[in-house]
Amino acid sequence: MGGLILNRRIIVLLVLAALAALCGTALSRNDEFRVAIKTDDFLDLYHDKAVISTDGKTVTLVDFSHNFVSESQVTLLPTADGILVTDGSRELLMGTPVWVYPEHTCRLTLDSIKRGDAWEFNPSYRGFLEVNLAENGKLLIINTVKVEEYLYGVVPSEMPSGAPLAALCAQAVASRTFVVRKIVEARAAGRLYHVDDSIFAQVYNNRREDAQARQAVDLTRGIVMLDQDHLLVGAYFHSTSWGFTAASHEVWGGSTRESFPGNPVPYLVSRSILTTDWDVAWDSEGEALAFLKNKAVPGYEANSPWFRWQINFARSELEATINANLAAIYQSQPQFVQTRQSDGSYVSVPIPKSGIGKLKDLRIVERGSGGNVMTLEIAGSNGTFRVSKEYNIRSLIRPSRQYTNADIVIHRMNDRIVNYSMLPSACVALEITRDASGEITEVTIYGGGHGHGVGMSQWGARGMAEAGLGYEEILHAFYLGIALEDIYSIGDWQSLIGQ
Repeated sequence: MGGLILNRRIIVLLVLAALAALCGTALSRNDEFRVAIKTDDFLDLYHDKAVISTDGKTVTLVDFSHNFVSESQVTLLPTADGILVTDGSRELLMGTPVWVYPEHTCRLTLDSIKRGDAWEFNPSYRGFLEVNLAENGKLLIINTVKVEEYLYGVVPSEMPSGAPLAALCAQAVASRTFVVRKIVEARAAGRLYHVDDSIFAQVYNNRREDAQARQAVDLTRGIVMLDQDHLLVGAYFHSTSWGFTAASHEVWGGSTRESFPGNPVPYLVSRSILTTDWDVAWDSEGEALAFLKNKAVPGYEANSPWFRWQINFARSELEATINANLAAIYQSQPQFVQTRQSDGSYVSVPIPKSGIGKLKDLRIVERGSGGNVMTLEIAGSNGTFRVSKEYNIRSLIRPSRQYTNADIVIHRMNDRIVNYSMLPSACVALEITRDASGEITEVTIYGGGHGHGVGMSQWGARGMAEAGLGYEEILHAFYLGIALEDIYSIGDWQSLIGQ
């Protein structure tokens, strides 16, 4: 027990290295950055404890005054006076933060959290861990890791490793571009960490590393996408489109209803992911509905289970999910939830306590250049309401028993799933059934795609790779007018995000 005790000089060097990472030193080929690790299911940033083991012989813990070396699993617990460290036979009250190191080239495993969904495992991390005592009395865990080694954990988590190598390479470049931009932005803002490990950045270490994903990272080492102004692109990606990607300014752009949609981003415009020319007049709801009903549309994403899907709501079920979520969306983004006034204008005012009342009609008011719904109108006995922006629309109609008091089935390409956290995408068309008196009895939502729809479709990339396209061709198909460059040949990364 105990292992090799570090001398004071080594402790000082380790602490200085950790402080350099914290403060943001110049970026280099061997740059390290900081990833906040969330709890089980990525639910929270703050941990009740940290249980850490290693695949090496020893684990070393260091603060500004102490070191603790163990050949056993260690547990870190928050206390009012610092972080209590124990390995079962010894304990030591340490300060904050505590830096946790494995032996050279070894990894640290967080035994206190689970990853992998149905393939549950305790995730292991390259680099080292920093454990902070947060103001709320819990622990904040940060993994300091090199960019390329981080990508070893991102690529298999974001794209199944059974995908063709060219698709995995495209994912590696998109993910590298995304994270380098986030690193530079976070350092400029002086943030404690640069990204977290969830979908709010990129999913990291939710699948174990594998050889195919590592190969894709290594083959594209350092390659990022730059726009025509030599700036890092916003390398957004999503699971599946409905045959066309969405323009970013028609999904997220504009901070007010008057400014939405926002200004176009030249490389994030709508792109066709179909294998043949296919024009759809998005101002015709009949054409949009026919397009979404057609499962045989020839596209690179035809093998995705989300390429086409369908949800049937009884009127009472749809009323229930709308009424459960409309007020919350108004509270979050009131400028994008508007109510019709007696003069026909739409303004942002509080939602009635009883919500929309009885559902009278549902209408798509505005679509983007890729066909995505930008504004949805809901007419009820309590008024007529318009909800704008992709995430708000998907959050309004949630096909789940939690909101409808009944199981809701999503019929996908060749299967079905029961209950889902939100509408899979905002690429939808409506088919409304009414009774003899004109009252709605059922609404069928025909949809396509999964996710926000901006940038690279991961299933589209797979289909293109299967058709023989290389990763460069795939990226150029999704991101218009970009250039591919080696980030490690560029000295000042800060210049790559502009002013």
